[in-house]
Amino acid sequence: MRIALRRQVGGPEFPAVVRALGLAAAAFGAAPALGQELAPEAGIARVRASLAIDAVPEPDLDHLEPDVRQRFREDRAVVASTLTGAADEGQAQAAANAFADLCLRYLHYEFHAAAAVCLEQLRALAPGDFQWAYYELLLHDATGDLEQARASAGAALDLRPGDVPTLIRAGDLLLAEGELEAAEAAFGRAASGRPESAAARFGLGRVALERGDAARAVRILEALAATQPAGSIVRHHLGMALRAVGDPERARAELRQNRQVPIAIADPLRERLDLFGVKEEAVFDRAVRSARAGDHARAVALYEELLAASGRDVEVHFNLARSLIETGDQGRAETHLRRALELRADHGAAHFNLALLLGRAGRAVEAAAHLERAAEIDPENLPWRLARARARADAGNVDGAITELEEIVALDPGLIEARRALAALLVGAGAPARAAIQLEALVELAPDDLAARFNLALMQFQAGLYVDCRATLEAALGRFPGDLAVRHLLARLLAVSPVPGALDGARAVELAQAVVSEQPALDHLETLAMALAAAGRFEEAVARQQEALAMERRSTGVNSDERRQRLDLYRARQPLRAPARP
Repeated sequence: MRIALRRQVGGPEFPAVVRALGLAAAAFGAAPALGQELAPEAGIARVRASLAIDAVPEPDLDHLEPDVRQRFREDRAVVASTLTGAADEGQAQAAANAFADLCLRYLHYEFHAAAAVCLEQLRALAPGDFQWAYYELLLHDATGDLEQARASAGAALDLRPGDVPTLIRAGDLLLAEGELEAAEAAFGRAASGRPESAAARFGLGRVALERGDAARAVRILEALAATQPAGSIVRHHLGMALRAVGDPERARAELRQNRQVPIAIADPLRERLDLFGVKEEAVFDRAVRSARAGDHARAVALYEELLAASGRDVEVHFNLARSLIETGDQGRAETHLRRALELRADHGAAHFNLALLLGRAGRAVEAAAHLERAAEIDPENLPWRLARARARADAGNVDGAITELEEIVALDPGLIEARRALAALLVGAGAPARAAIQLEALVELAPDDLAARFNLALMQFQAGLYVDCRATLEAALGRFPGDLAVRHLLARLLAVSPVPGALDGARAVELAQAVVSEQPALDHLETLAMALAAAGRFEEAVARQQEALAMERRSTGVNSDERRQRLDLYRARQPLRAPARP
């Protein structure tokens, strides 16, 4: 005794990767994209509630070049207008990304007061997004606020425990405060996660030196010095370690070589921030601004000008690919995305956009592999993980998709599309009770989502939660009194419930008669027969069931055993009852 889902719980039947997310240029431009998807109305409300450009102090721009000053003023005005005018999900996401872009400009140009306020707002908007905690760490480190820097490092590591740049920066902070054991643990975890990291090994060498274990420091720093350019600061610490072990001649030789050249940290977010420097004031900035204005042909020409000077810039290859996608040149876009990945294999956005391209070309297996890699690189980027879950479902890996979606909603309980997708998979997997939990949360998040309310009631019905099902349908009927499907399901529930709290034959008859008068379909006639039997009106129930059987014979040429058995039941003056599940 099943009623079909009125609508697909998750919209269309799990579309391919490209159809699911599209190719949103705004989300993957020069500034980092927000690490969580914005739901429609809720997303607009969250953006407006969290981001207030008027609360961000306007910095003194007088020392900047005139064109840079003008750009700051124009971009701030754009942020203000887009935040005010956002009317749909895409516009809200674009407004949030424009705000984030301006925030990172402030941070790069060392407008620390403005950067502090806007970073605080971005963390409120996207509390699960690692990048904003990390940028706060860079801010506090730059201003010398070590206590706040440590707090930001802790927040960043809570979100991404194994992030190597954060562990190295946390180790530096701990070492500066003399917390040698904690510093060694941080550097050790960084070295374990990225054994080739010179900065992590440099930290371990400095800790050994501070501990008084000069012999160990010499071993670590000597091996490290062989990999570093001339004049590296590692020479100073190696010299100090050699002096401590009683080798003054070698110590003097190493100390003389030190020219304070720092140890480089492979740090994608820091590199992204640096793009607001030299490049922004030259060709790269004009290319980015052209792309944002929709002039992708101009952007392509500018990016190619940059590549003619140096073909090894990851972000130029990536941004060129984005503009080539917009101009329809998918083949060259793929070439530049692959080149970006050759230069930096952990470029998550390049993996993601390549997955979208490959999905559009029907190369689903390869697309899924790049989606998997993108989500591995940035596990806090929930839109990427949502796309990975959909790709798994498309490939038939339903259990893997369900696991992924459950982790996503645990990270962001308000992510509506993830709950819709999870509920749809659970319905298909024959788990109505688990699907009902997700749909119940979805109804709370989106009270005007009629499909969610209806499908929640249907799952409760199928799970035997009859009293809960009645409450859900009554609430839906109160909100959508004219909806035929809601009235039909409520009539059937009230007619066949095995528990008194959801049984009401007289009201079931009233609802079912109205439904049949509007739409005399086979299922509706059967529901009316069930309701009449529940009200003790068995002769009428028999007549209506016979009418339903005649309609079925006209349509299919035969009658189902189930419908004939119901006729026999009513002739025996017995109502139909659903299973009494626990």
